[in-house]
Amino acid sequence: MENHKQRKIRLLIASAYDVIVEGLYSIFSGNHEIELVGCATSIPESIRLVGECEPDVLLIDPHMSEMDGLRAIELIRGEWPRVAIVVLTANAHEEHMLRLLRSGVFAYLTSHVKRSQLIHATHAAAQGHTLLHPTILKRLLALMQTPEAAVVARESEPDPARENVELTRREREVLLLVAHGERNKEIAAHLGISEPTVKSHLATIYYKLGVDSRASAVATALERGIITLQGRFS
Repeated sequence: MENHKQRKIRLLIASAYDVIVEGLYSIFSGNHEIELVGCATSIPESIRLVGECEPDVLLIDPHMSEMDGLRAIELIRGEWPRVAIVVLTANAHEEHMLRLLRSGVFAYLTSHVKRSQLIHATHAAAQGHTLLHPTILKRLLALMQTPEAAVVARESEPDPARENVELTRREREVLLLVAHGERNKEIAAHLGISEPTVKSHLATIYYKLGVDSRASAVATALERGIITLQGRFS
């Protein structure tokens, strides 16, 4: 019987630390079942590369900067639900675990994880399976049984107030066209870019503005003077 070659798992790595990226690259580059499609070193770049590279699995440290990585992960899950997300972090906070698992993260691992466990988690996520380290699972179960669990869930909600927002020129172009009622396909044709790139820009815009819809993004941008319907750009 003829053997059919199995498609490799497309993996995107996101971490702000070069030593972490290099270590992960060395772990996965020799694996013939996994294809590294990119490395991101910031939250906005992570969102952009998810849209451009369309990975099967995103391996991300949500604490790569002062920006809200948890919020970014929720946006990615909403915009690209087929991307399986594996969290790898040195800071395992119970409230973050609860929030991320509710958003659909497939695995939550600490930096102490072994190479074999990391590879296994990547494969499991690509197949749609949730995987938690026994220690983390134990902590989660203990937390879920306490009255503080509901409080933790409320306190972990992202703060929508983002006053010092800077959108790139391209992001403002996309948002202005959205404000004029154009759809992704029309925006892509208007700007000479692909629809996935438009979607990536929109996800980054949502993240920066702290919103979750086109209407909210336009309203917030108009209110803050980021775009104006009278002119091209503010």
